[in-house]
Amino acid sequence: MFKLIATVMIAAGFALGGRHLAVLQKKRVSFLESIILMISTAETRLKYACLPVSDLLKIFNENTALSELEFIRSCREKVCFGEPFPDAWKESIENEAEFCRLLGNSAKNLVSMGSELGSTDLDGQLSCCGYYKNLFEADLEEQREKSEKYSRLFPSMGLLLGISAAILII
Repeated sequence: MFKLIATVMIAAGFALGGRHLAVLQKKRVSFLESIILMISTAETRLKYACLPVSDLLKIFNENTALSELEFIRSCREKVCFGEPFPDAWKESIENEAEFCRLLGNSAKNLVSMGSELGSTDLDGQLSCCGYYKNLFEADLEEQREKSEKYSRLFPSMGLLLGISAAILII
C-alpha cells in the first residue's frame, strides 16, 4: 500500500513540475507585455508632456496594468528618498530575484534602459524608448512562440516522466 501511494505521489510530482514550467513560461510572456506597455506609456508621456523620470515613475506606479512590475514601486520609493534614478532603477530590478530569473537577458536590457532614460534630451529619450521597445517586442514574440509550443508539452512530459518513474518503482 505504501509503495502504491509513493508511486502516485512521484507521478503527481512530475506532472505538477511540468505544469509549473508551463506557468512560468506564461508569466514570462506577461512580464514582457507589461514592460512593453510601460515603455509605450513612457514614450507617449515624454512625447506629449516632456515629463521627468520621477513623474513617469508616479504614472507607472498608478497604472494598475503595470502592477505585476513590482520593481516600479520600489524604484519610486528610492527616488523619493533622494537616490539617483539610474541607481534606484538598477537596484530595484536586481532585488526582484524571480523577475530577473524569468527574464534573463531581458532584465539586463531593462537595467540598461534605466541608465539611459532621463539622462539625455527628449529626442534621445524617445529613441531610447523606441530601441528598447523593439528589443522587448522581439523577445516577446519569441517567448509567445515558446509559450504556445511548451504550454502543452511541459505538462505532458511531466506526466510521462512521472508514469515512467512509477513504472520503474513498481
